[in-house]
Amino acid sequence: MNRFYIAFLICFLFQAVVVNAQNDTIVSPKVEVSKNKVRIDGKAYFVHIVQSGQTLYSISKAYGVTQSEVAIANPDIYAGLKVGQALKIPVKSKAIEGNEEFIYHIVKRKETLFGISRAYNVTVDEIIANNPEVKDGLQVSQVLLIPRKVITPVVTAPAQDSMEFIMHEVQPREGLFAISRQYGVDVKLIEQYNREAIKDGVKLGTTLRIPVKPVAKQVRQDTIVPKPVEILPCQKEFDYNGEPFNIALLLPFTQREEVEDSEFNDEVESNQVNIQTAQKPMSALTRASLEFYQGLLLAIDSMKKEGVSVNLSVFDIKNNPSEIRGLVSMGVLNDENLVFGPLSKNELLPLISFSDEQKIPVVSPFYNGPTEFNNHEHLIEVNQRYQDMLLLFLDSLKFEDSCRYIVINDKDALYSEAIKNFNEQLAAKADSAGVELYRYDHRIAEEKSADVQDSLSKVLLPNMENVVIIPSNDEPFIADFLGQLYAVKSFYNLKTKVYGPSRWMRMHNIHDDYLFNLGIRIYSPFYVDYSRADVNSFVGRYREEFRLEPTQFSFLGYDLGIYFISMMKKYGADFTPCLKCYKKQMLQSTFKFDNKFGTYKNVNQTYIRYLPSYEVIPVK
Repeated sequence: MNRFYIAFLICFLFQAVVVNAQNDTIVSPKVEVSKNKVRIDGKAYFVHIVQSGQTLYSISKAYGVTQSEVAIANPDIYAGLKVGQALKIPVKSKAIEGNEEFIYHIVKRKETLFGISRAYNVTVDEIIANNPEVKDGLQVSQVLLIPRKVITPVVTAPAQDSMEFIMHEVQPREGLFAISRQYGVDVKLIEQYNREAIKDGVKLGTTLRIPVKPVAKQVRQDTIVPKPVEILPCQKEFDYNGEPFNIALLLPFTQREEVEDSEFNDEVESNQVNIQTAQKPMSALTRASLEFYQGLLLAIDSMKKEGVSVNLSVFDIKNNPSEIRGLVSMGVLNDENLVFGPLSKNELLPLISFSDEQKIPVVSPFYNGPTEFNNHEHLIEVNQRYQDMLLLFLDSLKFEDSCRYIVINDKDALYSEAIKNFNEQLAAKADSAGVELYRYDHRIAEEKSADVQDSLSKVLLPNMENVVIIPSNDEPFIADFLGQLYAVKSFYNLKTKVYGPSRWMRMHNIHDDYLFNLGIRIYSPFYVDYSRADVNSFVGRYREEFRLEPTQFSFLGYDLGIYFISMMKKYGADFTPCLKCYKKQMLQSTFKFDNKFGTYKNVNQTYIRYLPSYEVIPVK
């Protein structure tokens, strides 16, 4: 919409208002709300045929919309209204007073025919008779004709002295029938005392008064109202009815150049280092996005075979936060049950605000940058930040009296926030366990190799297992130091066990002898065990479907698709309270989510052990 058009539209609307103001004494023909409705680009419109004498003002007033809304939906009205002209009138997301026979109801998310029938005091059969298309299921924003009825008001009995109440907060997927069974109270009695609260249906978070008979009072004893046993959302049965879940995927699919993005370099860790690096006219971001998408498609196909339907909407966000802001501002994502993506902090920020407002879960598969997102109950972080990975390792570390513990630091990274925090907490844990912790700070090329090895030989002991903890993920530093450590271990025939973060698995300059003979143990949130039958089955399906080898991103797309679609099938779209208790073995990870800081984060860690036999095995 260019400036000329906007200026012309404003002038047109102003003239329309002035004309109506000057002629408000003239009785214009009555505007009847049309019964004809259409859906364009997912939005509902009435189709209104302009009659003689009708104006933009009278038409907009009849439909309860503004003149601007009508003009934006019908840009050709700048030439003036014409008799017989068909206008698209936006349908408001609330029931519209139609005519004497019907009320127009706009279907909202999670509404059912039964709930709508109770709201308007009509039968389901009456709704179907006037809207035959609902036999195929309800659609969000669908317009229903609800027959008007003279509703005889039911006298709501006030709380009597002979009654007492329990205040019950409605939980996800909870209906009046389930509540009545929980408290042993008739449904009609609950309705009688909560007419106002449930006039628009039973909604999540609504507080209901549940009438109960008081316990007979005894002399010198207080009346005790038994407290109902709390039923957690994850303990309730969800009856999946076959309606499709709406899932959106927001990733960059058209990047044509290599994008340097430090947040992406560490995105997903696995034992797979052979990511497809063939020359292609696309960036690493685009390749990873396509591989994730392909894995997700196979997951949706697998769930389809289990009877679960999914509507997948894919958006190319071009590695540009403004693309996401546009989707959010236009309400394109409002009807989604789940969103996957995106990659970076700047792209996540507008999506997190949307998630908080709309209560729609957003699963962030890749992000592991330095910024920490806390207190967002619908944000689900799958990957782990470097800082979090170190602290999760510390939580699982157990000291043994038969071992000697040495922490190795890169002098060039001593003052980074992550390393500083790690060293402080490691020292505190060792101190509380009564274990002496030895520290050696190393810098590449600062000393001769002979001097470094001599210093190490004084720290390491020949009669104990030496547990060496190296928090660094800098490849030149790791390759240099492991070479020095390997020389000392081999010369003195020492026993060593070395712990390091997951990026080590993707380093190309570490000699195999170092990995397999130093007793390397790497902690990582992801690992693919190719000895498993289900892993090999997925690899075969992926090769057959895409003529490619699956990468770590392909596995991740499949795992997340299976995990979250299965969860929605079991618990419904409001599944987030169940994340902490849902366990399902996946191909690349056994996800374990915790919301200690408000945001759900994957806290699973697997230890990958390199054996002298040149085998690599996972250790829980």
